[in-house]
Amino acid sequence: MEPNSEINVPQRLHRITSILSDQYGNPTLNNKPDPLDEIVFILLSEKTDEAKYTAAFDNLKKRFPRWDDVLSASAAEVEEAIKIAGMGKRRAELLLRLLRAIKERYGRLDLSALSSVTPTEAETELLKLPGVGRKAARCVLLYCFDIPVLPVDIHTYRLAVRLGILSRRVSYEESHTALPQLISPSLRRRFHVNAVAHGRERCFARSPKCDGCPLAEFCSHPQAVKPLPIDVRPDPIAIDLFAGGGGLSLGFQKAGFHVAQAVEKDTKAAATYHHNHPEADMIENDVDNLDPASCLQRIGLRTGDVTVLIGGVPCQGFSESNRRTRNSSNPSNHLYKKFIQFVSVMRPAWFVLENVAGLRTMERGVILQRIIEECSALGYKVEWKELNAVEYGVPQARRRIFIVGNRVNAPIVFPEPTHGRECKAFVTVRQAISDLPRLENGANVDRLGYAKRGRELSNYQRRMRASMSRTAEVQGNLVTKSSDIIIQRYRHIGTGENWEAIPSNLMTNYEDVSRCHTGIYHRLEWDAPAKVIGNFRKNMLIHPQQQRGLSIREAARLQSFPDNYEFLGSIGYQQQQVADAVPPLLAEAVANCIRWA
Repeated sequence: MEPNSEINVPQRLHRITSILSDQYGNPTLNNKPDPLDEIVFILLSEKTDEAKYTAAFDNLKKRFPRWDDVLSASAAEVEEAIKIAGMGKRRAELLLRLLRAIKERYGRLDLSALSSVTPTEAETELLKLPGVGRKAARCVLLYCFDIPVLPVDIHTYRLAVRLGILSRRVSYEESHTALPQLISPSLRRRFHVNAVAHGRERCFARSPKCDGCPLAEFCSHPQAVKPLPIDVRPDPIAIDLFAGGGGLSLGFQKAGFHVAQAVEKDTKAAATYHHNHPEADMIENDVDNLDPASCLQRIGLRTGDVTVLIGGVPCQGFSESNRRTRNSSNPSNHLYKKFIQFVSVMRPAWFVLENVAGLRTMERGVILQRIIEECSALGYKVEWKELNAVEYGVPQARRRIFIVGNRVNAPIVFPEPTHGRECKAFVTVRQAISDLPRLENGANVDRLGYAKRGRELSNYQRRMRASMSRTAEVQGNLVTKSSDIIIQRYRHIGTGENWEAIPSNLMTNYEDVSRCHTGIYHRLEWDAPAKVIGNFRKNMLIHPQQQRGLSIREAARLQSFPDNYEFLGSIGYQQQQVADAVPPLLAEAVANCIRWA
């Protein structure tokens, strides 16, 4: 039977998965094994027959009802329990090292903290444990936490190559990255569990049972039918213009994009970007001075190679708080034209242009309409939407416009809110920053230990601290030294109040107090999301309890930067970098819609 040449990759995968499911059954999605059981089970299964490692696991659980009991045992006692499978001292010692590492990292034998971080962060955490490789880490995430990653073992790899899903040029090591790019999240659990079953039942490395195989029409093995050639896609590539300190890049990186290049003219912001994204080619220059084709040549790419061009065009000219130069004569308002020039030369499959919500109303939307029309004239399907970061897990109400386009005729989908209304509750200021060090006005010690640890932490705090060791000190505990008159003003402002609560005799230096907007001298509320973290030093945003402004790290937390993301330069430069950034969690939500389009 000749394979159908009109069946594309997604259709083929759906058919293959359906055939396998009919043959071996669908996995029970409600069946979530304990993560600790799963990780030990996988450790025992390495290079061991199924019947043997299952017997070893059962014997281990019978001998030691709780995993804490195993920690109290000697290596010889653990070895005795698993000897039923012929396993020896090395496996017993590795098991003990694994359990000790888990207890040391999380304070107890429990991996539930992984549910509060991103899939990438959770996988990274698991890979730090002794004896845990990528297959084991992804099995735990997929089967215990319903995180739609794809474990790749020898069964799934062999089947993917024989069925033409992966090119034979892709090595087993490379397949851990390549195969998940080809299989949509909704198919991964069914595909994996049934591919493993098929590998054990029929698709052996030598002498596979090809007679009567339900997948023969897709198979390239010499005993079956030659398949369609399917090349594996490389990692999707992003280039970031007007990159700032890297918030937009971080979100796309978390979604699985390789950010190959970034452009930023500010020396301090470029240094911060390079410090946190050392793998990217950082061009420290004004975008106006650059030739897009030359930028591609620097990193060995050609026109059409870039998956997505991203950029947050400087927004001061579009901002609703800018009353003086918020019009088309402001030079900053024409930088979008340079972004469009890069689109026209680089021809990315997608582009994402991010800006303040004020772009929608400036000059009755003329600039926004021009961007849409000019990109449409280049052959791109273009749509825009205003998104509020607070609805995507960011502890801050921050409205931004995202203009998204593609030339591959793919549907443009914007992320659905995950927080608010009938979703999860909004993340509050307390849940975001209450574990950070207690500071004084003018605090100038950059690195300090956390104020809270362990069970006191919120899920958001665990997520922000996921890449930090238990004993680490967090960077960014710098606070602007406010004058005595400003501290006096702070004392009059209650939770959720602003400058209007300050007695008039303390505001005499303001020529016209009525021109102050509501964000000036605003004291954050513990149990609500923050106001927009704009220029939080000039706006005098006030800590919920303490008579001081926000630290760099507190503002970074409210922007959703993880604690291992460090800002460089003097305090003023760091404050500006944090304030100007796109919240990474919001960027990640947008990036995921493109990644899986």
